[in-house]
Amino acid sequence: MVGLNPWFRSYHSVIAKFTTIDPKGIPVSYETGIMIGEPNESYIYIEPEVGDAVRSGIIRQLGSGVIGNLKTLPLQFYHDSRYFAHKSVPLPRIDIPQNLGQSISNTSPATLWLSGNWYAITLDGTPDESFERMSRESASELKGALERLKDS
Repeated sequence: MVGLNPWFRSYHSVIAKFTTIDPKGIPVSYETGIMIGEPNESYIYIEPEVGDAVRSGIIRQLGSGVIGNLKTLPLQFYHDSRYFAHKSVPLPRIDIPQNLGQSISNTSPATLWLSGNWYAITLDGTPDESFERMSRESASELKGALERLKDS
């Protein structure tokens, strides 16, 4: 039996629906391309503009105190309806075309990772969250090392 390689990810491109609130307070929806893994996996990748809009929309409604860490944002994934949103406000949200992970409850805590060429959203406590955490920590460490090499 061949095990899964924890350092490799396969994904495919799909269309998701991003819904937010415009400056007049009216919900507006847009289609956006995302990258998503297989149905048993627990991650998606979104464009940074969408992730930044999610962060901004939550801050506008709840205040900047909800953002403790500038690199991540806590979200919830609603398995029955297949969307991500903050637990305290229904919008902004990202609807996806398939379920993620293998949960017995309707909701799972998730993390929006606010860095990189594509932002990730992972379900907490999964191998996909660990992969994302390790890859972003490695990138941060490498960035510092590269800066030191450049300056020497």
